[in-house]
Amino acid sequence: MTFLKAIIFDLDGTLVDSACDLQDATNTLLKEEGLRQITLDETKSMVGDGAAKLVERAIVATSGDVSRLPTLVARFLAIYESNASHHTQAYPGVRETLESLKSLGLSLAVVTNKPYAATIDILEALDLQRFFDAVVGGDTLAERKPHPAPVHLALKRLGSEPEAALMVGDNYHDVQAAKAAGLRAFAVTYGYSHKPHAELGADGLIDTMPDLLPIVRAVVAAGISR
Repeated sequence: MTFLKAIIFDLDGTLVDSACDLQDATNTLLKEEGLRQITLDETKSMVGDGAAKLVERAIVATSGDVSRLPTLVARFLAIYESNASHHTQAYPGVRETLESLKSLGLSLAVVTNKPYAATIDILEALDLQRFFDAVVGGDTLAERKPHPAPVHLALKRLGSEPEAALMVGDNYHDVQAAKAAGLRAFAVTYGYSHKPHAELGADGLIDTMPDLLPIVRAVVAAGISR
């Protein structure tokens, strides 16, 4: 039995580049509200803390009426969830890396702040759902990352203890959630980080998803040799 049993992944900015679809949905909402459009870079800077935070940031940035936020979030979700996978693509090497990890006998999960329905839509559209034994969305629980509860739920569904798992994400909330749940955390240097990657507090940084494999194999080998 190896020491490493499970790996938990963030979705947006880690496994998939969803910024264009998020930008399209946000700009559709803003157009309906008579507000200016936001750029792709602006969208990336707003992503990561759930749909409500994305909408709030976009409304603030375009001088809209934040008092109507609940209504605007509901409208955004209706727009986005109807077309969440139009432009979204897996990052290079993601599918091959997931296949390699499954071949090592590891259990895999997604823990994201994106709504569950949109998450499943994207995973199915990109033929990635088959790799995951658990998926926890931003609306699965009352808490979202950086709270550790979604990570704890994923571990429970995977049947893994925190010390036998690690997490991979692109942003501060991924690292914070992992650390709070007792997991090692690795951060990709692409994605939508709101801070310099060196300041995220991760146990290590990876430039591409396949760079995760040597780390995992070393941990697995260390567990076998014990």
